[in-house]
Amino acid sequence: METITLLDLGPIIASVLGPMLAFVVVSMRYQHRDSTKTREALSESEKETRRLMSESEKETRRLITESNKETRDLMSESEKETRKLITESNKETRDLIERRHSEVVRSLGNARERLARIEGHLRIGAAPPNEDEGNEESSAAA
Repeated sequence: METITLLDLGPIIASVLGPMLAFVVVSMRYQHRDSTKTREALSESEKETRRLMSESEKETRRLITESNKETRDLMSESEKETRKLITESNKETRDLIERRHSEVVRSLGNARERLARIEGHLRIGAAPPNEDEGNEESSAAA
């Protein structure tokens, strides 16, 4: 058997390790480029996200402001409508009370007239209020 020296194995080792080393270097370079692209993409994504968040925040504030103004306007309008309804209700209530009062006064007048007719018919008329007071004073003095 012949001994093989390291110099004899050199071309064999180089032919086996060379492509492997080239593959490792190419793979490392590819991974480096890929990680650089990923970092750049993440950086751009972060910038875009911050920009979108800022725009979203501005839009949200604008919408809240508009909503607050609209709510105040609606509340003011509702308050005016409520006051109007209360005023109309009070007026209608006063009118109803006045009509009912007039009906009661008219009914009382009718009852007095009927009572006076009945007393006249029965001939038991009551003395007018002034005459009753005068009779009480004269009887008290006697």
